[in-house]
Amino acid sequence: MPIKTSRVNILNNPNKSFIQSTIIEPHKNQVDKAGLLFLLTEINQPDKISEKIVFIISQLLEKNYYLNERIFLSEQLNNLKVEAIFESALVRSNRELLEFIDQQKISFNFKTLNIVVGLIYDEQIYFSSMGQNKSFLIKKEEENWQISDINPNDEEHELEELASGKIFSSIISGELPDKSYIVFSNPSLSQYLLGDEFVKIIGELKLEGATEQIKNYLKKINNYSNFCGLLIKNTSSNSPEGDFKYYESDLNQAEKNTEKLLKTPGSINKKKITQKITTFLNFINIFKKLPKLNKILARFKTTKKEKNTEITEHLEQAKSSKKWKSKKILLIIIGILLLILIANIIFQKKETSEILIEESASSFEELIEQKQNQIDSALLYNNEDRAGEIIEELRQILNSLSDKEKNKIKNYPEIESKINEQIAKINKIITINEPDELGNFNVIESQANAQAISLLSSVNKIYAIDGTNNSIYLLNLENKVLSKLTKNDSIKNNGISINEKDNKVYFLSENQVIVIDEQEKISFNNIEIENYPQISSFDIYNNRPYLLNKEEKQIYRYEQIPKENLNSFNRWIKDDSQNINPIYLITDYNIYLLDQDGSIYEYREGKQSQKFSTGDIEPKINKANLMRLGKKYLYILDKEGKRFVVYNYQKSGNNMESINFINQYYSEKFDDLRDIMVDENNNKAYILNGNVIYSINLIF
Repeated sequence: MPIKTSRVNILNNPNKSFIQSTIIEPHKNQVDKAGLLFLLTEINQPDKISEKIVFIISQLLEKNYYLNERIFLSEQLNNLKVEAIFESALVRSNRELLEFIDQQKISFNFKTLNIVVGLIYDEQIYFSSMGQNKSFLIKKEEENWQISDINPNDEEHELEELASGKIFSSIISGELPDKSYIVFSNPSLSQYLLGDEFVKIIGELKLEGATEQIKNYLKKINNYSNFCGLLIKNTSSNSPEGDFKYYESDLNQAEKNTEKLLKTPGSINKKKITQKITTFLNFINIFKKLPKLNKILARFKTTKKEKNTEITEHLEQAKSSKKWKSKKILLIIIGILLLILIANIIFQKKETSEILIEESASSFEELIEQKQNQIDSALLYNNEDRAGEIIEELRQILNSLSDKEKNKIKNYPEIESKINEQIAKINKIITINEPDELGNFNVIESQANAQAISLLSSVNKIYAIDGTNNSIYLLNLENKVLSKLTKNDSIKNNGISINEKDNKVYFLSENQVIVIDEQEKISFNNIEIENYPQISSFDIYNNRPYLLNKEEKQIYRYEQIPKENLNSFNRWIKDDSQNINPIYLITDYNIYLLDQDGSIYEYREGKQSQKFSTGDIEPKINKANLMRLGKKYLYILDKEGKRFVVYNYQKSGNNMESINFINQYYSEKFDDLRDIMVDENNNKAYILNGNVIYSINLIF
């Protein structure tokens, strides 16, 4: 194609407007058959709705033009013009946009919209412009450049149409003269493009170089306004010169003409139906001209006076009877024909609807496949952000489909399945279908109810506490043997566990801190706790227990272990912590509190020092349950989401500097997550789900 394009998009002030100059790429090798669509918009309503509206418009134009099967027939049918298909695509896109806005209950002021939509095809340009965007023809005449304004004139009428939601108006069309330019721009850019300096740049430099030079000048001159433009140049040496002219027909009339031209097979022809009904009614009236009936009527008239009353009455009865029979027969015929006619209309409507749904499904199927390939390509190059954007586009496409259209798409369940797989890759979700089961506490107790586990990795042992059965269990990881370590009436609560500390494991069970060393020696330390049911977690630092009261949003710090009775504590948090909902704590020189939303707050000397957000993942963490801190990684348990999430962290000295998302592990088996312990030396995670312990290999 000898016509070249170049775009300008400079967003200096996002709070002023939303701008976008776009070339809508055709499918596969359709440029020669269908041409190139372009779109230039500025919306003086800078919000997410504006961006969404422009996205929907571009998607509808792409669907209604490039995915129209009549494009492929345009070479075979002489009376099927590409511009007619373009016009029809504009009208249909406008109608579907209004339907989408109505269905989604979107509040959008069309008067803020400035839009140009065009088609470049066979060295011809067709475009429709509404709003304040500008259009110019820059043409070389002798040694000077002549600028011609090719904008629509009736701006007041356009505003009325925009207010009603009509965003496409009359078509302007024409051939682009050799080595001349068409320039489309928003109002801000047009103020500079008409200056001698910019016209000189456009005339003397190649298109790409001219565009870059214009961008550089604009950045120096004005860094407040937003600039949006599209430059189109004809590089052909044989192109005849021509002027642009208005396409006189309004798009409403164009829709009727093009839809007649592009009529779908099986559609209802109202004109033919009207003709058939007229013919049928004329047929009904033929009974009035039947010769036999006329003779009978004539004979009744001539003999009526000559017959006596009895004969007259007899003849009148005969006449009435014959008339009634004739009418009855005709009424039956009319009823039958009407039923046939109605059945034919219903059948054709159904047939038309089915054909349209199949065509639409075929178009969507191709579009969905294209988007999925784009996602795979983005993931191949680890561009998760771009893949996420395309996923969102794909979700909008799928949400726009009716149930009938979905049923017509081949292998729609497989498409959904692939989308879910792609979403999982983007969100770094590792699905564990069959985690390795290491032990089930139900085999030890008939009603085992373990609620906490703790790992002593130096001796490959996992300990679990069961307050319901006053027991502590042991799972030997070397031989996978599960046994009861002890039973003690002091174990009255299901308990809370912590990370291994100094080759010991710790449990908190109501009024006891239970300590188990490498030799499986168990010690019990009495502890007095205010409002134990509100204690959601605890940890040990320098042999001092730290208990989190989630209701008070306070940390209790006790005296050192071992001691016969831990009955003295102080409230460690000194500042106002009402802005958080702490659920778990970890001590590591500083204290880290896990919020229910997944955020982590660092505390130093009783005061909050900084906050780390871990919520920028999908699905978002709505209700975190538990946190573990390893040597390099941090783990958050999300019971509601049937998963645990892994982050790495960076520290400078004793202070946390950053937390970065690594991946997340999900399993349908995680239907009752209770606790997690991690052996980073062997890349293993041990999960207590219900009364079963699973192991999972971790990928870092």
